[in-house]
Amino acid sequence: MQVSIKRIQIREGRRSLDMGHVKELTDSIRELGLLNPLTIDRENFLIAGLHRLEAVKALGWTDVECTVSSLEGLAAELAEIDENFIRNDLSPVEYGEMLLRRKEIYETLHPETKRGGDRKSEEIKRTKCPFDPAKSFVDDTADKLGVNPRTVRRQIQTAKNLTPETKEIIKGTDTKISKKAAMKLSNLKPEQQKEKSYRGRKAGKNHDALLPVVSILILVHCALLPYGRPF
Repeated sequence: MQVSIKRIQIREGRRSLDMGHVKELTDSIRELGLLNPLTIDRENFLIAGLHRLEAVKALGWTDVECTVSSLEGLAAELAEIDENFIRNDLSPVEYGEMLLRRKEIYETLHPETKRGGDRKSEEIKRTKCPFDPAKSFVDDTADKLGVNPRTVRRQIQTAKNLTPETKEIIKGTDTKISKKAAMKLSNLKPEQQKEKSYRGRKAGKNHDALLPVVSILILVHCALLPYGRPF
């Protein structure tokens, strides 16, 4: 169904936009049209398609095709998080924060999975139910992401161990950090995390500052080669 773009609402705390991806989608939609509708709930809150929404706004659209989901509240937010996991450009910090939020929502919707950590309590295991009980958060997330449950546990622990200050330092730098590096950083004490992340940000800035100099040296070197005077 067609919905006025002005009526579509965005929940607070959504991940930041990748303007490069918005530009790619804008060009694609201009040429091919909107191939995949946005997904909204019954109150017009966006569940999936933030970058597509920004792309059609850039094209000057006033209405956009949407699929209205019956999901509401926490269930809708959970679906939104799962949709964001599909994108591959999430930083380890963003990825970890989404995992923590997914855990909080999932265990609120399925409180029987919360007792005993990520595993069901022995009492629940012994109870004969006429239906299959909900999977644990770890198992459900592993299935959704197509990874081993051990990977989910490791990433959750990394997200928990990284201090808020360290996360902000990492977010404040353009230097990308790998999941492996984030895990190593999370194993340090809070003060060591802060020191090492500051060092990493400084090193990244120095690297960026040197790039123009290196480029000039390469150009000069190539210009001198025909004269037999490389340096």
